[in-house]
Parts: sequence; structure tokens; C-alpha cells
Amino acid sequence: MMHIGFPMLLCAAPMVGQSDIAFRILCRRWGASLAYSEMLFSDRVVGEQGYLKDKLQSCQEDWPLVVQICGNDPATMARAASMIEEYCNQNHGVDAIDINLGCPQKRAAEGHYGSYLLEK
Repeated sequence: MMHIGFPMLLCAAPMVGQSDIAFRILCRRWGASLAYSEMLFSDRVVGEQGYLKDKLQSCQEDWPLVVQICGNDPATMARAASMIEEYCNQNHGVDAIDINLGCPQKRAAEGHYGSYLLEK
């Protein structure tokens, strides 16, 4: 068993457009001890008012929670991570922020994020 401040047995991985609060809580009820938010786009976190509120709904039953971000500009990603930390500390907490470097979808390559960044 791996420990990162809490025991982790089963993990609900991030899925774009799927890993909302209802899905995460359902996964937890079926045994997931850790869940990820859906992948958040760092440029949207920084540039779209209300994006975090829409995407990061959570509650105590939804902890621990890892928020995943993607992007291709280090400054934007750092600002997004800071905004996520601030938002979550005010509302419900976040246990970790994950930077997506593994998404192999064509959409990720076209958007220049995910596994595309490993080639650069």
C-alpha cells in the first residue's frame, strides 16, 4: 500500500467530462479511496470566470481529492495551480495538484498538452 499522507487503495483516475462530483462519489461508494477531478485546462482556469466553480464542486465525502491540470505554458499552469489551491482552500480543500503529461489523445496533441509535452 502506498502512503501519501493518507492510505491509498483504489484510485478513480481523471476522465475529461466524466470525473465530476457525482461520478467521484459513486466511485468512492464502490471502494475508491482517492479520486481525481476531471482534467482542467489551465488557460480556462486563468481566463474564464466561473470555470473552477463549475468544475470543482466537492464535499467532505469527496476527500481526498487530486485536481489535474493540463496546458502548455508554464506561467499559465503555475497561475492555474495557485488559483486552484486558493479556491479549494476557501471552499473544500485539495490534497494534491497533478500536471497531466500522459494524455495520448489526438485532441491533446492538437492542443499541445498531455503526452505531446514529453516530446518537447
